[in-house]
Amino acid sequence: MLGFLKGKVINSQAGKIIVDTGGVGYRVSVLPIKNYQIEKEYELFIHHHIREDLSDLYGFDTSRELEMFENLITANGVGPKAAMNILSNGNPEKISEAIATEDINFFKSISGIGSKVSAKIIVELKSKVSNEAIIGAFSSKDEFDEVSEALMSLGFKKSDISILAKSMPKDLKSNEDKVKWFLKNSSK
Repeated sequence: MLGFLKGKVINSQAGKIIVDTGGVGYRVSVLPIKNYQIEKEYELFIHHHIREDLSDLYGFDTSRELEMFENLITANGVGPKAAMNILSNGNPEKISEAIATEDINFFKSISGIGSKVSAKIIVELKSKVSNEAIIGAFSSKDEFDEVSEALMSLGFKKSDISILAKSMPKDLKSNEDKVKWFLKNSSK
């Protein structure tokens, strides 16, 4: 199973490229919003999607994009093409935020994604993705767990913590200071 490719692009069409890796050309589906130039070398993180009747490669510039793609295709009703469409409409951070804040309108605004699939994405991925949006503001998962538990015991929702954590100053050192900052800056 492939996980990474490095090579020159020898053909580029909307959403598909062929990468030459020393004489072997791999056809890779990529985000159509990216502009891959012919004869330029690229490194791609690969998802090798295999079913009984096909074997497709999906390539991403970052491991974060690949991780979000793989999370999205675990949601019922979301295949690789729909996941690529979602990633073309928002970066992984924006998608994580939409899931964490239950922003169904973000997903419904994407062509081919209706209300039912939007709701399934949020419900099925909330536990996988919502913590990622929050944890980014903290130096470790343990620190996040401690601060978020304290805030949830005070009545905060995870989605509120996620939104507010993005504007939290990085110079707050102790968990106590972080909880105090949340209390001061929340509009409860």
